[in-house]
Amino acid sequence: MAKGIVAKIWNIKDGSKGRGAGAQISDSIDYITNSEKCDETLGGSQAQIGRELTYVTNDVKTLEGLYVGCRNISDIKNATNEMMQVKEFHGKLGGRVALHGIISLDAAESDKRNAGKLMMLLNDLLEEIFPNNQAVYAVHTNTENLHIHFILNTVGLGGKKIHMDKSFMSKVFDPALNRLAENYGFTPNEAWVKEKQEDKVSFGERVVKLRQAVDEAVERSEDFDEFLKDLKKQGIVVNCGKYLSLKAEGMTRGIRSYRLGSLYTAEAIRDRILNKREELIRSEVGEHVGRKKDPASVFVKTSPLKKFKDMSEDEKKECIRALKLGRNPWRERQESNWQLQRLSDEFRRTAGVYELIRVYAPNTGNAQDALDSIVARQKEIAAEKKAVREKLKTYQPIIRLYKEIKKYARKAYLYEFAACDEYLSSYMEYKKLCERLENGYGKSILEVSAYIEDQENQILYATAQSKELSDEYKTILRFKENELKQGISEYTSLYDAIGFSKARTRAMQMGVFESSIRFIAADGADGAYIRVVITPDIIEGKRTEKAIVTVFDKSGKQLSEISSKDMSIKDFNRSISELKAEYGLYKCHSFDKREDAESFVEKQQEEKAKKVRRQVSD
Repeated sequence: MAKGIVAKIWNIKDGSKGRGAGAQISDSIDYITNSEKCDETLGGSQAQIGRELTYVTNDVKTLEGLYVGCRNISDIKNATNEMMQVKEFHGKLGGRVALHGIISLDAAESDKRNAGKLMMLLNDLLEEIFPNNQAVYAVHTNTENLHIHFILNTVGLGGKKIHMDKSFMSKVFDPALNRLAENYGFTPNEAWVKEKQEDKVSFGERVVKLRQAVDEAVERSEDFDEFLKDLKKQGIVVNCGKYLSLKAEGMTRGIRSYRLGSLYTAEAIRDRILNKREELIRSEVGEHVGRKKDPASVFVKTSPLKKFKDMSEDEKKECIRALKLGRNPWRERQESNWQLQRLSDEFRRTAGVYELIRVYAPNTGNAQDALDSIVARQKEIAAEKKAVREKLKTYQPIIRLYKEIKKYARKAYLYEFAACDEYLSSYMEYKKLCERLENGYGKSILEVSAYIEDQENQILYATAQSKELSDEYKTILRFKENELKQGISEYTSLYDAIGFSKARTRAMQMGVFESSIRFIAADGADGAYIRVVITPDIIEGKRTEKAIVTVFDKSGKQLSEISSKDMSIKDFNRSISELKAEYGLYKCHSFDKREDAESFVEKQQEEKAKKVRRQVSD
């Protein structure tokens, strides 16, 4: 074992497939701590956490529980349930459910009397790195090296999930652990101490330094061999094998060039040298928003009530008669005008929607075709924006050099044209960078500036189009849904009537998250109707839509209920098929109100009874 303090961490993953988190939670923590039961199979996340807790809190290993502790947990005996409650609250039940870590002291420092200090060290470490995460920990004294186990909930109290990787361990966890070890009088890990002593330059500083060296070498080189020679002249140690490795002064280890970014692989550098003096290639964004004609206009001429002195005798008599009856003729005229205005506004809105549909579906005039056309255009815009960004990424070295020039441009101008001699150094740096741009890439400042401005404007233009298309999509969608609600004479399938699939698709493709409640009845159904509630939800950290389908009989008694959150999409659709077959829900009608659905079912029952009576009489 390495000398000094050592830490190891691994993931505990949910082993259960297709089961909800609620089914995984046990009623009692006794399942976890009872040695007679710890071998029994439990569902998924609970079993995983339970088995780990059972191991770390074993009374034999912890001197009868003396060295056991917890964080952000009210009662250690209820640790698993409390961890699962946090996961369920934030909808993050699957994947990595917990982290199991071990921190071991050096053999020379493994006196049992250090058990308390080791617990304090871990508590400080968790407070520093994971202050909002639940944890259970226990010191084990049964081996040569005194060590402490800890179980850490991957989901914090605020809902943030831990993403532990090698980079996090090396940059955050290990430095904090070894620093605290020194504070508590323990020996830090020897490998960490060595790296700390030797690596005086941070990784970020190394990346910046090497990128600059590579960029300058590319500017001055006509081929790859000349590029390598230029790097060596700059004092860079170069190892060109399967990968290009670079090491600058002050670095103990080399860095493979691909870690500097996609523009710094050996292949990318060769392309940059070959193409550096080519013209800046512009990417164009097309016209994707349909152009509508002038909107339809409806003019409503409203006439105000005359003043009393301007009325005829008959008008005065009518006004006085209305007042005596307790009516307000001025209010009545206002309401009449308002009604007319509302009708005209509604006409304009409807005409505008029809015009939109004709723009995006000129051949069919169908609302769904228009929606599909808008989605297709949104995808084209996304692809074009990506192309612009990729092209800008290709020219990043030139753009970085241009931005560096801009830093000195104002002071250089003041020196050259306003006789501000204090800016001489800035002027000299400005001229030097301009020469690098001209000689290295064959580009002028004005050329690069115009290119960057044009490409950024292309992205802004595409973004504006995307927003306008989204607004038009929502307008057509609302119109279509209202049209479906009004046309109850036409029936649809149960899947279409529920509308869950379309809601999920709109959420994923358009970012449209909506809530709805509807009631569904069917021709010839066996006296049952359905309530469908669709709401936005967060499942496994992703925003989506959730559907709850409840079946009622004609008297309003609940018969069954299905939730998409508790099952996979495949299982949810299978359950809907079973409902359809069980209750005869084939030719479906949608209603906004429960009373309308109940009335429809009642009429269906009456029609069925009449049919039976006719058959009996015949």
